[in-house]
Amino acid sequence: MKKKIITVSMRDQLYDALRDLILKNVYRPNAVLQIDRLAEEFSVSATPVREALVRLEAEGLVKLIPNKGAMVTDIREEDIRYTWEMRQLLEPYAAGKSAILISGSEILELEEKILSLRDQPFDNEKYVECDTRLHEILYTHLTNTMLVETIRRVHQMSIRIRYFPEGSGRLHERTVHEVIQEHLAILAAIRTRDASRISELVLSHLKNGEKRAMAALAGNP
Repeated sequence: MKKKIITVSMRDQLYDALRDLILKNVYRPNAVLQIDRLAEEFSVSATPVREALVRLEAEGLVKLIPNKGAMVTDIREEDIRYTWEMRQLLEPYAAGKSAILISGSEILELEEKILSLRDQPFDNEKYVECDTRLHEILYTHLTNTMLVETIRRVHQMSIRIRYFPEGSGRLHERTVHEVIQEHLAILAAIRTRDASRISELVLSHLKNGEKRAMAALAGNP
């Protein structure tokens, strides 16, 4: 039986690339994305750039500027509050339920990666990878598919806000080291299989994350 090879179109690749750059705050809030410049940067014509920007506007990530391009949408205080309200309601509970489901090998592997970040606080790719992985193991083992999918959707919608503080030069290194310590404390608690303690630490970590996001938004050091 022949297998069908599915290829991603150039338009989809461009859209994915621009979306990723916005979500990771390489293109910061209020940054102007000029069609001609993007076309030159990605070695494409203006048409697929326009199409990608239209798709990104539909997701609320940019606002189109007639005949020019688009502006990356701002992050508002209520965006942070609403996102972390959902996370604080869902994730501590899921983490507690996951206490006995996370394997020792998962804990050890993630702990080693997180510890390596101490000497590489500006390796943003590794930081995002570790943070994503930690929060994934706190819910992906659950059999409640409704809960798992809800948390996954909240995570997807909140990526740009979650990594907003790390995008600030003044806050980056301090934020990364704070998050490292919080992550290590959560992993240590998972080793004890103490569901209440794990939930408590995850809630504290999320509250600190909300404070860091608010401080970044306000421009506070």
